[in-house]
Amino acid sequence: MHVEKCRGATGYNRKIKKLCKNIYIFGKKCYNIRSEILKEGETMKKSIKITLMLILLITMMVMPTFISANTESKILKKSDKYLIYNENAMNEEFTFAFGTENQSKESLIFFPSAKDTNEEGAKNVAYIDDATKGYLNENSEAFLFVRNKEGKYIIEAEKINLKNAIDNEVVEGTTKRIKVDTSKTETTTKTIDGVKNEVTKGKVVITDDAKAKYSYILVKLPTTGENDYSKLMNLAEKISNKEEVEKLDLMQKLELMESFYTLYTAKEPKANDSSWLPVENLEIMQPEDSKNGEQYIVFIKSVNGEETKIDAQFLTSYDEYSPLYEKETVTIKETSKLPVTFDSTTTLIVIFAIIIVAIIIVLVIRKKASKKEENK
Repeated sequence: MHVEKCRGATGYNRKIKKLCKNIYIFGKKCYNIRSEILKEGETMKKSIKITLMLILLITMMVMPTFISANTESKILKKSDKYLIYNENAMNEEFTFAFGTENQSKESLIFFPSAKDTNEEGAKNVAYIDDATKGYLNENSEAFLFVRNKEGKYIIEAEKINLKNAIDNEVVEGTTKRIKVDTSKTETTTKTIDGVKNEVTKGKVVITDDAKAKYSYILVKLPTTGENDYSKLMNLAEKISNKEEVEKLDLMQKLELMESFYTLYTAKEPKANDSSWLPVENLEIMQPEDSKNGEQYIVFIKSVNGEETKIDAQFLTSYDEYSPLYEKETVTIKETSKLPVTFDSTTTLIVIFAIIIVAIIIVLVIRKKASKKEENK
């Protein structure tokens, strides 16, 4: 039994095996030595594990550096020009070229970068305009190459497709392409449980060209859960919150714009969609059965000759109910003690005259009575 214990220790090294033979008769002691060796082995295993964890941690810390080197560019369409932003290139001037995927770098024709605005802190961008659009293929694709000032390649053969561009006019112009007033309300009377109520609801009043023909599609958002339309509403609210947008860096802003643009263009009704309803009197009424706080997206189409525009409004319904109570009419009757045919002045004169006549009669009677007594 003791020998087996010693043999169990021979798996570590020859020195331990020899040691086990020398102290063969002291099997118990050999077993204790083996235990110490086992402890040392476990300590070594733990050290190896800790080393591997440190290597993994350092690798994860370094990873973002390598990932950022391949950051995907964002394309923003402004008017008739396409601006190409890349996080690794926009903070300093560079040169760029468009070519094919396997084109030799020596044959590339480079252009200087440009500022995206005239404001302080403007970013450096590559661009596609009349001078560079000839490098795109029939599918509006090309491969982008970017070099820094030292001539080092920052971007090599990144595929660019104008179909993936964010149209700035769609993002910034939504809710502004067709002028409306969403602050107006409509008040009607409705009897509820036997009580008359004044019902005030919101409405959309079109203030744009009165000569155009308008139609609309009203989409109610779910009160619970989320669908593409509610996601679109949330994105619109984020973009309209200027304070929150200012907290984002440029690439985050572009990602937010891209999310809205992609979803909006997917959900905007086509001009020939059969669901369009005619707008009457330039007003779009809130649904009769709507409840306060419900959210809607109203797509509005304008047709004026050959020009067709489609816009959207993101609305929250407004409902106010005010009960109407009939006022009781109270008639106060006044009883007069004097004839209603006399006014107060005439009445006083008549009374005064009667008193004077009465006094005269009394005086005359007394005078006659006095004369009679004297004659006696």
